[in-house]
Amino acid sequence: MRTLIALGAAGVALMAASAAAAAPKVEIEHAAARVVIIPEDRSDVKVEITRHHPKLPIKIERHGDQVRVDGGLGGVNFGIIKVDVNSDGIRSCKVRNGQGSVDIRGVGNVSLDDLPQIVVRTPRRAEVSAGGAVFGDVGRSDALTLGNAGCGDWTVANVRGELKLRQAGSGDVRAGQAGSLDVKVAGSGDIATQAVSGDVSINVAGSGNVQVASVSGDLGVRVAGSGDVKVLGGRAREIDVSIAGSGNLDFGGTAESLRAKIAGSGDVRALKVTGEVSKSIVGSGDVRVGS
Repeated sequence: MRTLIALGAAGVALMAASAAAAAPKVEIEHAAARVVIIPEDRSDVKVEITRHHPKLPIKIERHGDQVRVDGGLGGVNFGIIKVDVNSDGIRSCKVRNGQGSVDIRGVGNVSLDDLPQIVVRTPRRAEVSAGGAVFGDVGRSDALTLGNAGCGDWTVANVRGELKLRQAGSGDVRAGQAGSLDVKVAGSGDIATQAVSGDVSINVAGSGNVQVASVSGDLGVRVAGSGDVKVLGGRAREIDVSIAGSGNLDFGGTAESLRAKIAGSGDVRALKVTGEVSKSIVGSGDVRVGS
């Protein structure tokens, strides 16, 4: 009986520790807004609207450890990725170099400077998803999961641990350094990051492109469509790449081994491979090693 009690207490302690480690979720959906995410030493989430727009009211809801910021512009929720469909009030985003406007049904063109501004303070391990026309900045964090759907662009500072990026739509993400990187792209949006000190996993479905400054671990790449993946340098233990379509992988560093499967016209290029190169090609694609 004492053993059972001890095991039960250990299980409760383990569940409590897991709950404490889980990052609170922040969902910003059906919105046209500018958002600043500030990771800091805290366990809760604080949301403050620092700039209002009379025709773009923002609603904040809390459900347990989940905070939802709703811009009221409609859409469909598919978990961490928000897919805005016909009910969405956002017609288009016209943005270049941080300047531009969002065309909103029933409101008209609203410049980025006039959009509602939201400041969100999170723990240093953060999970954020956004849908619509949300333009965001994220400060330095210990770990970050960011889902970006729609036409908004995001800038992400250095992440000490794992950086997970989930991209759907036409918005772009620019990120700093990370301990490891896990990327999934569906749509035309592009992702660019600085150096990654660990493993990198990239999955592209669509025409979006991914660029990583360098990798220092395993590199896994899956491309279905026309999107390109470029890793500018670094040293990869193993490159495992699969391409179906016309997308390409360009690796400008050194790899210990390379395994490539191509179905279509996509190409794989690696600057240097010190060990085994394995390839399977169906179509006009090619695998090249060297400059």
